[in-house]
Amino acid sequence: VFLWGIALNATPCVYPMIPVTVAFFSSQAAGEVKRVRPLALLYVLGLSLHYALLGLLAAKTGMLFGAWLQRPGVLVAIAAMIVALSLSMFGLYELRVPHALTQRFGRASSGLWGAFVMGMVVGVIAAPCVGPLVLSLLLVVSQLAHPVTGFLLFFALGLGMGLPYVFLAL
Repeated sequence: VFLWGIALNATPCVYPMIPVTVAFFSSQAAGEVKRVRPLALLYVLGLSLHYALLGLLAAKTGMLFGAWLQRPGVLVAIAAMIVALSLSMFGLYELRVPHALTQRFGRASSGLWGAFVMGMVVGVIAAPCVGPLVLSLLLVVSQLAHPVTGFLLFFALGLGMGLPYVFLAL
């Protein structure tokens, strides 16, 4: 799951976020590496925590999900959603975050708290491209119905997605 997280950085929706994020770090640090390190680590922590909470929620509601997954119509709908999201990854069409959300969250606040919040929000912005993998992992975690496992799997996914940013920021 960690390696999948790293690989997700090459998807069309996440890739453009790399220069934006690196620009955020460089503008905040004013050229001092020791100021970049905590910003990058809090960014990755925010990203990882966002996904970990999603995994925890899926594991906690596993029984509910499990009951719904016994219905063929729900399985067909989930399969269709995974296919639709993956077709957008192949460039058949483009999914974008609504303009109102990008305007609201497009302005990052400064400092350590801003880096943490930016990491939390990037999970939402990357959703169209990482959706097929995240949805598939959510289904696995909900079937396991083990909250610690769900939390850790999604935390590892977030760490994988965030690790390249630490190196790029430094």
